[in-house]
Amino acid sequence: MTLRFLERLDWAYTRWMVGGSCKIIYHNFVQHITLWYRLLMERRFNSDRHTIMPPNFFEGYDLRAFMASIATYPNFMVAWWDVDTVLLPIHSSPNHRLFGELRLASMEVHIYDSLGRGAYEKFKFDGTFTKFEVCVVHYLDKIDYWDRRNIPRIPLNIQFIFETNVPQQSSLLGDCGVFVCMFMEQLVPGQPIRELIDQRNAALEFRQRMEKII
Repeated sequence: MTLRFLERLDWAYTRWMVGGSCKIIYHNFVQHITLWYRLLMERRFNSDRHTIMPPNFFEGYDLRAFMASIATYPNFMVAWWDVDTVLLPIHSSPNHRLFGELRLASMEVHIYDSLGRGAYEKFKFDGTFTKFEVCVVHYLDKIDYWDRRNIPRIPLNIQFIFETNVPQQSSLLGDCGVFVCMFMEQLVPGQPIRELIDQRNAALEFRQRMEKII
């Protein structure tokens, strides 16, 4: 992890990491997720069959804004035609994030949320899932996914599956970002999300480990 990148973190983010601030504005809330995804991508082996998208990929953009945003993505991202799964930090509200796992072979997005089904049901109701599917269709075409993978182009019908038995946070004090990073780290090697006996302390220990690493 480069010093230049670490220096971009502001004081509010640092205070959150050591438990000094519970009121997290959106910018600072996303920073630790961005940092962790960058770290996991830098440690990725060439033989690994996953990639992680930036935290703004699954957003409620209109299509034009979405296509403009992907032009700014970093060059260390791994092409979708070389992987089996795409991991997606998901923003559902100004102070909550959850996690998605897009399995390319089946075109299923598995949703992992430390606050239950609320965001999943909201996305179904307000059309967010439909908008995301449209964006994925255009993204696959833009990167020539079908040709590069040497498979026929098919109409997409992405299924969004809510995963049960996912660890749940014990408070509303911003733990969801830590849980997103926990989910991300567990799914990178293709392992299922583990159930936690003491979820509160597990999140605290993971937060402390993040602080030491980054």
